[in-house]
Amino acid sequence: SGSGTGWVPSVLLVFLLAYAACHTFTLIGKSCEITGSRTFRDLWISAFGHGCSPWAVDLAIFIQTCLGSIIYLGLMGDTFSSLMTLTGVFPSFLCHRSVAIIALSTFVLWPLAMIRDLSSLGFTSILGLVAVLYTVVFVLVRAMDGSYAIDPPGKFLQDDLIAATPSFDQSSYWNVDLSCLVLVSNLSLAFIAHYNAPTYWRELRNANSARFLRVSRSSYTILMVIYILVMCGGYATFGDSCYGNLLRNYHPHDRLAGFARLSTGLSIIFGFPLIANGARESFTSLYNAAYAESIGSHHRNLPRAKLVTVFLVITSCVAISIDDVKVAAGLSGATVGSFLVYICPSLVYVTIVRKRSGPESLEYKKILRNILFVPFGFGTVILGVSMTIQHMV
Repeated sequence: SGSGTGWVPSVLLVFLLAYAACHTFTLIGKSCEITGSRTFRDLWISAFGHGCSPWAVDLAIFIQTCLGSIIYLGLMGDTFSSLMTLTGVFPSFLCHRSVAIIALSTFVLWPLAMIRDLSSLGFTSILGLVAVLYTVVFVLVRAMDGSYAIDPPGKFLQDDLIAATPSFDQSSYWNVDLSCLVLVSNLSLAFIAHYNAPTYWRELRNANSARFLRVSRSSYTILMVIYILVMCGGYATFGDSCYGNLLRNYHPHDRLAGFARLSTGLSIIFGFPLIANGARESFTSLYNAAYAESIGSHHRNLPRAKLVTVFLVITSCVAISIDDVKVAAGLSGATVGSFLVYICPSLVYVTIVRKRSGPESLEYKKILRNILFVPFGFGTVILGVSMTIQHMV
């Protein structure tokens, strides 16, 4: 994504947007500390009151988690269908992308999404990180060993079995144009964890804003380094021919790529419960709000199993119908991602501090600069969507 953007501006964009996303993420933790809120909806109500459409935040989170789930399922379908084909054990009709998505949703993702306490996933998160680190090393090795080189042709370019031949027609060091907005949109999605920030806050041991800041900075620094290495390694190997799912570019008989696909698939599986949790909590909040208005009751528990089942059925069907996740990632990041990453956290935090300390207070004037994320977010929405659609055409 963002093909045509120079190497230096691309790396700089990753750094700047990682910093911005980390900063707005910590604003949510600070808001939780000030108000004692436990959900994104509670934060919105603390800032703007019940009369300012608190359902809009739940709807945005629900849409974002649904789109994120579709992207995850699409990546898993690409990954595991390719692995099943590579083994030569499974009949061809079982190696289809759609079959892999259905099987994973039914037998793997459904049990994981039923887990109630996210802290119990700590061990799988470590395994997921190890899997991601292997993929990073693999991408860098293939970028340097010449096996996908164009001149002379590398060993994996001898039989024309790769999905797309590497091309570097638009490669440059410094070029910046409107195509970089596609990269910005995708990075908005890549760095989003904000819908689960209140959950992380309430499950953080000895939670306070300073501790939350340290944990957030460490996590986002690791993410930033991983994204930069994979982005640079992937583009150095395939250039403008990179798919939204980079691992689709590698030769089907590249054994190291097979392990990378497996590693990536496992890391996505381990991260899926976080998205499912965000979708379930936001939908439950939406339902209870609508139920309270129509019936007069303020809370009703929804069957977790039914919620998870319907969620997986719908997102799996959509994922099967979309071949490349690049478009879904770009549109998701440019719209709902920008709202949740840049606009909502800064608006909520600035308003909460203003209500607590007063508009003339030194504290409020000191943090007022955070409001600059709002116009930046709206700009990302408008320009990011337009450029993503242009790239589709």
